[in-house]
Amino acid sequence: MKRAQKQHILEEHYLDFYSQAVAILDDEDDAKDAVQDAVVKTLVRIGVQNPVAYCRRATQNECFNILRRRRKIIKLDELMTLTSYNEDRIVQIVNESKEKLEPLERLLIEFHHEDNYTIPQLAGIIGVSPTTIKRLLAGANQKMKKTLRDNI
Repeated sequence: MKRAQKQHILEEHYLDFYSQAVAILDDEDDAKDAVQDAVVKTLVRIGVQNPVAYCRRATQNECFNILRRRRKIIKLDELMTLTSYNEDRIVQIVNESKEKLEPLERLLIEFHHEDNYTIPQLAGIIGVSPTTIKRLLAGANQKMKKTLRDNI
């Protein structure tokens, strides 16, 4: 299919792509950007048999990329809020979050984050697999993050 044919087909379905993007992003400007990027990707892609389906999927992917970027910005805003507290309050919240952990989780967090033990070193000390250490650390980190979010 020639580029001009694809462009004509995509122009006919632009409102469908745009409506889909607005529904996902809830922002008209971001939706326009997502559709524009998706259309360009569809036009330059060689061998696309169904440009409408390809562009629809590309639009979804572009929307998801925008949502990921938004989430990173929100996380940065959360960090800025956290740093606006004075250091004593931060230390107090971190200590409270550690107290809510199971003893093994607290030990792993302290050894890994404060004493810089590696996951294989911790696995050797505790006598479990590195995968188990990763799982325990991930769970402990999630619990601490929840406590931090609840107290900020």
